[in-house]
Amino acid sequence: MTEESARDFLSYNNYYMKLASYRCNYEKCLSGKREGQYKNLDFAYLKELSTLDMYLRYIIIEMCLDIEHAIKVRILEDVTNNPDEDGYNVVRKFIAKDSNISILKKIKSHKSGEYCKDLIEKYYPYFPVWVFVELISFGDLMYFASYYEKEYGVQIVNNTFMNVIRDLRNAAAHSNCIINKMTERIDNTKQINSEISKFIKGMPNISKQSRVNNLNYKFTYNFITLLYVYDNLMGEISRQKRYQQIKEFLEGRVIRNQHYFKSNTKIVGVYKFHKKVVDNLLNNAYTE
Repeated sequence: MTEESARDFLSYNNYYMKLASYRCNYEKCLSGKREGQYKNLDFAYLKELSTLDMYLRYIIIEMCLDIEHAIKVRILEDVTNNPDEDGYNVVRKFIAKDSNISILKKIKSHKSGEYCKDLIEKYYPYFPVWVFVELISFGDLMYFASYYEKEYGVQIVNNTFMNVIRDLRNAAAHSNCIINKMTERIDNTKQINSEISKFIKGMPNISKQSRVNNLNYKFTYNFITLLYVYDNLMGEISRQKRYQQIKEFLEGRVIRNQHYFKSNTKIVGVYKFHKKVVDNLLNNAYTE
């Protein structure tokens, strides 16, 4: 890419601080005339990574919206069939907890909004659960699902993984970089969750070395966790459509300029791992 083209791109499409963050996917020369400079890195590669990141964020947001909807459906289904619930009691008890009183204030702050004001005016502060889940944030929905599990012993979703989902959702929604540090490793003090490892272990053509190595990358671990939760929450048709979408992204837009990255073995390795995972998930969805 010429300097003039780079200048135009930074003037009208992106900004330097964000674009420059993707250089972390490249190594620096440790000696010689180019000491301190990045190896095999052109401005066009940074532009391409930022574009791919944008498309990936859209996919992540859509997946998280699917998950959020599925959690609401599960909660309402169980409340409906719970003989000890009328749909109001569980919300009243949840809000009555000292740590949750602020949720009412957050709901009230949206009273002037166009899309929720009618529900808030009609029910505040005594919300039935089918209204309550429409008004609370994703994070508060997770707290509510956890509370419901403690109260009635019914697991709506495995909360072990929901912090990862929430962080990914927030990062994508706020247009934060997702793949600017693709091979940054998880802190040595943390361990890979055994369920996530088992999820990948059962997939053919993924070696133990590849599984262990890739799951120790923060980005890969987080995205695979999203796939794992999606695979466990969503129905067959939803999974087929979503995995097909990701497959088309990986086999289409991602490799449009694959020659940019052929010398970067780390990026290529991360791509191949995710491609195998998605292929396996898609095959399983159709087999079922």
